[in-house]
Amino acid sequence: MTRATAALGALLPAILLAACDVGPDPAEVARIREGTEAVRATLKQPQTAQFKNVAAYGQTVCGEVNASVGMGQTGYERFILKDGKVTLASQLSTDTAMDQRWAADCKK
Repeated sequence: MTRATAALGALLPAILLAACDVGPDPAEVARIREGTEAVRATLKQPQTAQFKNVAAYGQTVCGEVNASVGMGQTGYERFILKDGKVTLASQLSTDTAMDQRWAADCKK
């Protein structure tokens, strides 16, 4: 094997990998954006919303939001957007209720 062949063999995987599109799925990004905007629309002070751990699972969007209620931040709470309806953990009567919904809807 010549040096040129060996060099080409070493470079070929890098060239092929560079040609791959490894960016985020535009449809998933759009679903996440729609989900966070739907959550904002339910908040008293939507401009204060901070999100983390947001992901799309099919058409369902799950994550955590922290927002002000006029007396400071509330702390992060989980949310689920499913079938156009936002459910915040604070809207449910128990943590177990959110845990069950989360387990059913927020898995890949």
